[in-house]
Amino acid sequence: MRILHLTERLGPGGKERQLVELLRGLFVCSDIKSFVAVTDEEKIRYEINREHAEVIQLVRKRRRDLSLFKSLHQLVSDLKIDIVHSWSPMCSVYAAPIAKLCGSAFVNGFVRDAPPQLSRWNKDYLMGKLTVPFSDIVVGNSRAGLAAYQIPERKGLCIYNGFNPERVSNLTAEAELRISLGITTPHVVGMVAHFTPRKDYPTFVEMACRICHRRDDVTFVTVGAGQMLPQIRDSVPSEYSSRIKFLGLRKDVESIVNLFTVGVLVSHSGEGFSNAITECMALGKPIVATRDGGNPELILEGRTGFLVPRHDAEVLTDRVLKLLDNRGLANQFGTEGRRRIETSFSLDTMTSAYLGLYRRVADRRARVT
Repeated sequence: MRILHLTERLGPGGKERQLVELLRGLFVCSDIKSFVAVTDEEKIRYEINREHAEVIQLVRKRRRDLSLFKSLHQLVSDLKIDIVHSWSPMCSVYAAPIAKLCGSAFVNGFVRDAPPQLSRWNKDYLMGKLTVPFSDIVVGNSRAGLAAYQIPERKGLCIYNGFNPERVSNLTAEAELRISLGITTPHVVGMVAHFTPRKDYPTFVEMACRICHRRDDVTFVTVGAGQMLPQIRDSVPSEYSSRIKFLGLRKDVESIVNLFTVGVLVSHSGEGFSNAITECMALGKPIVATRDGGNPELILEGRTGFLVPRHDAEVLTDRVLKLLDNRGLANQFGTEGRRRIETSFSLDTMTSAYLGLYRRVADRRARVT
């Protein structure tokens, strides 16, 4: 079985990490040959082991490049691809007609988030609806995402992201990392997310300022970069700037998360299945996150963390303080969260689900042809 994964990028991100982990898991299957076609050129990207997959760079001259249809058709034909798996709405637009023309099965993976209010004129919604009829299956990483995009039950399948426990091994020593980051307080509250309009960093900063005003034993850190970073950084009052740190992009994310007393993830629009949350839970950290999207499918309210309304800095502050003030409760949430990741969201579980999906659609396509 020959599978082509079509993605726009391999840069740092949850979706890209999931793809890399999936390729590693599929490598043990001797009857599967994996290829990855990337449409965008980047300086920073995940490294894919050559044994796990062959990476092919497609040249896209502009955001919507019609010549890419020809290049992709040639690639799918030459490689005799059995399954094309797209990983974004735009990639699905390219992949849908090409898979149909070449007689390949089409796994449509454009559902990666779960917007609470999705306009019919949203470009992702439109591209998704355009490609769903050509799909053998539409796979999402949360049930909330499939529901948000109104994917028919017969077409939709939820496969949760899997967590690789190797990511939380060989961590940098906590004392060493605290010194390098200039953290002297006993407590650390952190958020790992790109600085995009979808992430609610203003509410995180407001919460941080409220707690800084009340106590001096907490440092707040953010990990990530993006267009909103300068604006958010400039919004921090000077008297709190030493305790609200912006670390930018980091390669040692897991080591930094290991410093957290409490992990936070707040957003304006619904997450699909958050890799940042799974990192915190796998490291035994309690979580406070917005109650929307796929978060309730991952976080058990009052057992592994707290779910809060969007844009509500007051409730967010209250829940974070509750965990800072009650170490026993925080440890209980962390222990239960780690157990939940190990038993319900393992890398093996994700890989097995995708493997079963690929075998089903390939067999179905073979019977049809």
